[in-house]
Amino acid sequence: MIFEHCSYLERSPITLGMYQDPKHFKQRFHFHPGIEIIFVHQGVGRLIVEQSIHDIKPGALLFIKPYQPHFLQMDISADQKYVRSLIKYDPNYFSEYLKAFPTLYQFHHQLCNDSAGAQVLHVTQFQHLEKFLLENYERLERHPMRNRMEDYALYLISLLRYLRPLWKTDTASKPAMLESVPAVAQMMVWINENYDKEFQLEALAQAVHLSPNHISQLFRKATGKTITEFLTDRRMKQACILLKTTGRSVQEIGEKSGWPNFNYFCHIFKKRMGMTPKQYRYH
Repeated sequence: MIFEHCSYLERSPITLGMYQDPKHFKQRFHFHPGIEIIFVHQGVGRLIVEQSIHDIKPGALLFIKPYQPHFLQMDISADQKYVRSLIKYDPNYFSEYLKAFPTLYQFHHQLCNDSAGAQVLHVTQFQHLEKFLLENYERLERHPMRNRMEDYALYLISLLRYLRPLWKTDTASKPAMLESVPAVAQMMVWINENYDKEFQLEALAQAVHLSPNHISQLFRKATGKTITEFLTDRRMKQACILLKTTGRSVQEIGEKSGWPNFNYFCHIFKKRMGMTPKQYRYH
């Protein structure tokens, strides 16, 4: 898993990339402090986020929360393109603009903080949303550069206003998991609930009523990652959040994240993040 520092958000706390064909799209597990909103114009694939696996197709709108490990796998070939619109932003910066709009502020807060909330919206008549995105962006591009961040914030406010009724009435209330791998979804839930404990493959296998060898093969085939890699991703996410949001000692954070051995925690953290836990805390 790769951590994206998103240092560019300090210079431009809201960035827009509309109707892009990312020819060198990197398919990898990663997480970052900012929020991503992705609208899929063309392309099919799947999104792995937390303990859910979602089918992705044209008209899908993805909301990725801060520090949330996710893996977007798109089927890209000469005959199958992946075209997206991508918005990245600092939620703390944007929330200041939203305070003047209590209903939208609450909607945005729910999207960011409701652990049971939907993160993939399949818009049934997505051409209307596509037109809305592009027309407003073209209008935005004609504005003077000195007001760029304010204009971007207003664009994002307009988008939330457009999406709020869709999120309640369209197909976002219960995001569909891939029916072919319900056991993998159960394994993800189990790992999310037990990542801070000593891991035993046999205990996970027993929880989903399958053999250890079978769940290892099943998980790898469905996600492209081993169970151990996914567990490490979940622990790393927790460590990063605690380092940035609490004053707990590095040793205590390692223990709370599932690594009681302090030296090993520091070793695996530096290997994954490219810096020590202390350096990350003050980065």
